[in-house]
Amino acid sequence: MDISEQFIEQTIAFSLLVIEKIIKQLGKTYKEDLAYSEFYTLSIVNYFGNMSMTSLADTFGIQKQQATRVVDKLVKKGYVKRAHDYTDRRIVLIHLTSKARSFFKEYTAKAKKEISESLSGLSEKEIREFQAAVERINHMMMKMKDAKA
Repeated sequence: MDISEQFIEQTIAFSLLVIEKIIKQLGKTYKEDLAYSEFYTLSIVNYFGNMSMTSLADTFGIQKQQATRVVDKLVKKGYVKRAHDYTDRRIVLIHLTSKARSFFKEYTAKAKKEISESLSGLSEKEIREFQAAVERINHMMMKMKDAKA
C-alpha cells in the first residue's frame, strides 16, 4: 500500500495537536509528585490490570530495566506493589495500591472536567462528530502495527 506524503504529514500534525490540546490538558490533572513516565505507567496498569514487568515494558515500549526504575519509584511513593504470581513464582506482578486507585478516581473526575471545559467552544453537533471521529481513530489505532526500532 502506497501511503501518500500528505497523509503522513497530516498524521504528524494530528499527533502534535493531540499533544497540544489533550495531553497538556490532562497533564494539569495529575499529581505534582508524579513524573510523566510514572503517571503513564500507573495508567497502563490501571487500564490493563495487574501485569508482569516484561508486559509493562512491552506495553510502554521501553526496556525492562527502564520499567524497573519507574516501578521502583512508584513503590517508594506507595502507588504500586510487587507480588509474585501465584502460578509461577519467577514472575513478579505489578499491582496498584489503594492510594493509586484513589488517585485514579480523583484524576478521572478532574480529567472529565478539563475535557468538558475544553470542548465548551464546540456545538452539540460538533461534539457528536468529534466523538464519532475519536471512536473511529481509537479503533484504527488499535489495529496499527508498532514501528520497528
